Amino acid sequence: MNEDVGDGSPAGPGGSGQIEPKTPRPTVRRSGIAASPGIAIGPAYLVGRHHVHVPHTHVSHEEAEHETKRFRRALKATHEQLEGIKGRLAHGEHRQILKAQQMMLRDPDLIDRTEALIRKEQINAEWAIARVMDEIEQTLDTAADEHFRERRSDVAFLGDRVLRNLLGSHPEVFHPPRGAVVVAYDLSPADTADLHRHQVAGIVTSVGAHTSHTAIMARSLEIPAVVGVEDVLEDVEPGDFVIVDAIHGAVVIRPGDPELAGLQAARDSYLAFEERVQKEHGLPAICRDGVHVVLRANVALEQEIESAIHHGAEGIGLYRTEYIFMNRDQRPSEEEHYRLAKSVLRSIAPYPVVFRTFDLGSDKPSKLTGFARAESNPAMGLRSLRLALRHRDMFLAQLRGLMRAALHGPLRIMLPLVSGIGELHAALACVAEAKAQLEQAGMAHAEEVPVGIMIEMPSAAITADLLTKHVDFMSIGTNDLIQYTLAIDRENEDVDYLYRPLHPAILRLVHHVVRSGLEANIPVSLCGEMAADPRYAWVLVGLGVRELSMHPAAIPVIKNIIRTSDTREMAALAERVLQADSSDEAERIVVREMEERFAEHLLHGGAPANAEDKTA
Repeated sequence: MNEDVGDGSPAGPGGSGQIEPKTPRPTVRRSGIAASPGIAIGPAYLVGRHHVHVPHTHVSHEEAEHETKRFRRALKATHEQLEGIKGRLAHGEHRQILKAQQMMLRDPDLIDRTEALIRKEQINAEWAIARVMDEIEQTLDTAADEHFRERRSDVAFLGDRVLRNLLGSHPEVFHPPRGAVVVAYDLSPADTADLHRHQVAGIVTSVGAHTSHTAIMARSLEIPAVVGVEDVLEDVEPGDFVIVDAIHGAVVIRPGDPELAGLQAARDSYLAFEERVQKEHGLPAICRDGVHVVLRANVALEQEIESAIHHGAEGIGLYRTEYIFMNRDQRPSEEEHYRLAKSVLRSIAPYPVVFRTFDLGSDKPSKLTGFARAESNPAMGLRSLRLALRHRDMFLAQLRGLMRAALHGPLRIMLPLVSGIGELHAALACVAEAKAQLEQAGMAHAEEVPVGIMIEMPSAAITADLLTKHVDFMSIGTNDLIQYTLAIDRENEDVDYLYRPLHPAILRLVHHVVRSGLEANIPVSLCGEMAADPRYAWVLVGLGVRELSMHPAAIPVIKNIIRTSDTREMAALAERVLQADSSDEAERIVVREMEERFAEHLLHGGAPANAEDKTA
């Protein structure tokens, strides 16, 4: 963990000619997302991106072949540059992210599309790669899932690096002094990895989220980081001292004496708390009265598995398989599904992995599904399981690959967005058909693979007692369940204040699903964002949930809460909350109880400071 304090020297990007501000300016306090925990202070080092001019040139047929060779050389040079950066790092999640970028450079779809443009339209390599990267970025930008939207910037940075190699201009290199706070609009994974070598104190970016690669890299390299601080570059000048409070998600520019006085106390408190919860890294989440609550990780990319292991996950409760379908012209083959699942199982062995079948739609578009237009309401349109049943061959290929991989570890298949019995029967018929196809082809596969469903719609939650008769497990996806039950678009800022996880309707639905699972003797997990919020740990366990799946970094805090609690007191709180007649009353009950017992956990676990936050 990096809790560094800068040496006070002015800072600025190499060769930019920045100078220290000459006139005193007032203290500025900004808020963002605490992406990588810690506290740091240092002089600001500003990173500004210079736009790459893309030449548009038509070439002859003979010259097109030369352009394809230039393109291949640029890919090779980019790969070697990333390899050089990777080689300077210790093993860890950060290396895996850079490796993933190298794999993108070898993606046949990327290469084929670019070379096809060069040859068919007879354009130069720069123009072709820029067009292909723009198309990929636009596809990712329309995704509803944050994981996929955050990959957009990775594509942009990778395209920028390839373009610079094509143009013969080296990728931008930054040389911040030791102890500086890097302030940027955004940073690529390669940039972030290189900053570790310079021993920077902290990172602040204008964009990004908890799942962005800047955030993941910073966490892996233990650099305190606050992301999503809008227009922060307008408030800071080179050399300004900046406090990065990546516990509360706060940034203080040109701090005064009060902020500096509180810095040491906050840092000491954080370090003591971090040391305490990390001691339980390898221990199971067992309550004081002996009840085991299984904590698993939500994962979207294979390189995130190392973070899940590091934070003490007992397997993967939600592996999002959509990424393998994105930004390609050909459907992933059965063999690709098999290899991916086999690799994931081996990486997290001996723990189980729950693979959710592809959750695509016009909100997470793929050319493979033939979307010609955006839907007016994609959350309620042709998406997820509905789309899989429409594209049966693509669905069957994924199911066959997963069934084959199940020979290599405890694999479970989860069907998303099931609305009721009719849709479930149609999906289970596909599962049976995929198994029959493997048997007919003589392909080795697991005879019995548990099949479960995500409970994301009110219709599924209300009929959970009927659905349990046909499945092996259920997982409550609270993100969509809240959205559909309360009729709000969780991406719409105008109504996000209505997003209330403790709304009586939500609590009753969760309670009914859990009871239905208990009566049918099948496990019920919860994999929405509620699982990662320390305020809700007691309520969820008190309602009977015994499996929680969340983003890996949230696991240590939730684990510590569970290990220091008794299920009887959690059940008592859940009963009180179930009797509340409004969201406000439920939130007051929960926040008061949790703040009395777990003030540090709410603080360091990333929970909002008060119940008025939209996620409360």
